[in-house]
Amino acid sequence: MDTKGGRFSLTMSGTTYSGRGAAKLMLSGVSPTTGVNQDGTPYRTVAPKLVGLDLSFDRGVGLLWDETMLLNSIDVTFVETDLNKTHLFTSASWDGDPTIDSATGEVTGLKVMTGSLNYQTY
Repeated sequence: MDTKGGRFSLTMSGTTYSGRGAAKLMLSGVSPTTGVNQDGTPYRTVAPKLVGLDLSFDRGVGLLWDETMLLNSIDVTFVETDLNKTHLFTSASWDGDPTIDSATGEVTGLKVMTGSLNYQTY
């Protein structure tokens, strides 16, 4: 049976935080691009890229934004609770700019990016 996730927890450098909304996992380390040659034949190229995690937080989770953003690397454990699947983003870095919605307190605009991704399944 194909099951879908929903709930998750996130641990960064030993502290566990709750996510606000749905997280988006970017798990492919390659990015294909297609195009067409002058004679009409197609071509495809593949470029390496980082894997990552795009998620949102509640403003009240306690992250010190400037201090957290300046860390050289963070280790992130992302657990898809409903699927019993753990993604380990090791030696990761923040990417993006945090933006806070003053009406809801939701912080968006951040990704955790790394070249090293490992999995564990319970």
